[in-house]
Amino acid sequence: MAGTWKFRLAHQEARSRRLILEGSAIPPYERPYYDELFFYMVLGQDYLSLEVSRDFDGERLLAYFCELLGQPHEPPRIQVGGRQDEEEGALFLVEWRFHPSQRQQMLQRLGAILGYPLEGPAPESQTLQENP
Repeated sequence: MAGTWKFRLAHQEARSRRLILEGSAIPPYERPYYDELFFYMVLGQDYLSLEVSRDFDGERLLAYFCELLGQPHEPPRIQVGGRQDEEEGALFLVEWRFHPSQRQQMLQRLGAILGYPLEGPAPESQTLQENP
């Protein structure tokens, strides 16, 4: 996929067993509208999950992550928000699995993709780490 996405982190929270990231993505192409493309990620001990809107931009963002991280073991799930007969607010939910020993490597890869240094507790750590 041509171009590099840019990311803005609005919230980063390191908990004892996972790192939660919320923010917005800026695609490498012109968009005809100005609302932000929000994402929600969780880096657990052996998985990375991504939630993004089920629309043109969300599909492109998902394709970008698949290009960089490889295809997930299972296809994206679709969660429909609002009324069940409408797709307004629908989300793609996707999860990449990895061995727990590769967590630090995934944290570094994710930080490089997002353009932010990420810190998370060690997998065996039980202390709560807060980020300002």
